[in-house]
Amino acid sequence: MEILKDISDVIFQGGDERLDLLADGKNKYHINPLEFDGLLNRGSCTCSTLNHQTVSVLDETGKFETSQNVIETRNEQIRRIKELLNYEGKDEFGLIFAPSGSDLAYLPILFSKILHPEKDILLILTCPEELGSGSQMAYLGKYYAGRNQFGNEVEKGEEVNVRYDVNLARFRARNDEGRIVRHSEEISKVLLQGPTQSKIGALVIGSKSGIEDDISMIPKLDQEVMWVVDLCQFRNSKRLVNHLLGMGCMVMITGSKFYMAPPFCGVMLVPRKLTEKLNNTSLDSNLTEGFDKIFSYYDFSEEFSNVRNNFPQKINRGLALRWEIALNEMERFNEIPREDSLRIISEWNTVIRNCIDKSEVFELMPHQEKTNQSIISFRVKSRFGTYLSYDDLKEFYKVMVKGSYEIGKFNKVFFGQPVKYSCGAFVRVALGANNIYNLLKIDPATRFENDREFMRILDEKASRFII
Repeated sequence: MEILKDISDVIFQGGDERLDLLADGKNKYHINPLEFDGLLNRGSCTCSTLNHQTVSVLDETGKFETSQNVIETRNEQIRRIKELLNYEGKDEFGLIFAPSGSDLAYLPILFSKILHPEKDILLILTCPEELGSGSQMAYLGKYYAGRNQFGNEVEKGEEVNVRYDVNLARFRARNDEGRIVRHSEEISKVLLQGPTQSKIGALVIGSKSGIEDDISMIPKLDQEVMWVVDLCQFRNSKRLVNHLLGMGCMVMITGSKFYMAPPFCGVMLVPRKLTEKLNNTSLDSNLTEGFDKIFSYYDFSEEFSNVRNNFPQKINRGLALRWEIALNEMERFNEIPREDSLRIISEWNTVIRNCIDKSEVFELMPHQEKTNQSIISFRVKSRFGTYLSYDDLKEFYKVMVKGSYEIGKFNKVFFGQPVKYSCGAFVRVALGANNIYNLLKIDPATRFENDREFMRILDEKASRFII
């Protein structure tokens, strides 16, 4: 029997090297998912910690004790996700689990090749600079990391399967001034080209700074396009998820950004029409070679009976544990009336924007009003009248998250890592599900005092940092 002596250690298993703790006991994001006491978390990246509510999952050792326990837990998780995201009486999608959004990015090209084995692939990608660090390499069909979810080494940058020829057309998120760029017309023109290619459109609703692509283009374009929409921030409603599925889109979500589970836990929702098409297609096993180092039989829900038989029967305890934590957060947040959560987000957004407006060193990113309200992105001015560079902001971020403070009951802070665009960079603060849950319990008169103090400290440290 495979007994887990310390369930907490499993959080660090079942993913690439970004999960590893370094010499200082922190991961590459400068946190440890198990160290949450005293942490004021206003992050928007895949790097949250446990919290006082979700830590109870670590007591549920029976769900992770043996391989069979993990398989049963995974099946239960599939049921719970479907219950959360389907409308009553409906079952609109199959699921494929993966540690991160970057892993999920392999699926569109895999499915495209299964359905059209004789065709090269044309993949349209928006907001490439605001996606996960490995997503572009994954969309190109290359290993984006040096280790897979099963703990095996792979060659970073090597082609997963040499039979795949992917042409990637990138459409950047922002112009040189930092303004959000809309690409509907350009995307339409590119997709109308290459009639012999298998076409994939990869859009995003909720990039690192909350950018939302124009999905109205989807029904207007070639019906042969395979669409995948990145909802990995998952700051969206069930209504939007079902709208996208109804248009035939695959939908990528994670539990480790808005829902603040430890990194990494992702899942792809695949509409019924596509799962049926995949099951009715004769599958050449040569086309799944290499991808069997990325996915397991147990990553696929039963809708993929034809596909999953080509993958090894390996389990991932770490991924199952992280999804258990994420689902607890999702179900708890689902009990909050939507109008209450939207009100808290709106009030918080106003408070933070006021703090930034009063600052002499912070400046909101252009088009902030066009992004998700629960993420606020801003640049830091330098003493030369320009802005701090990406490298400068990385150092500022590191100094901040490693420091000690006095903010109510909190003595540590965490916020969104710097994001680079063509001619600049910015940092972010964001609200997640657990933040909203806890803010609702605070008297409205003092609800955002900690956020104001956090922004004051951030402002003060930034002013000193650039001297």
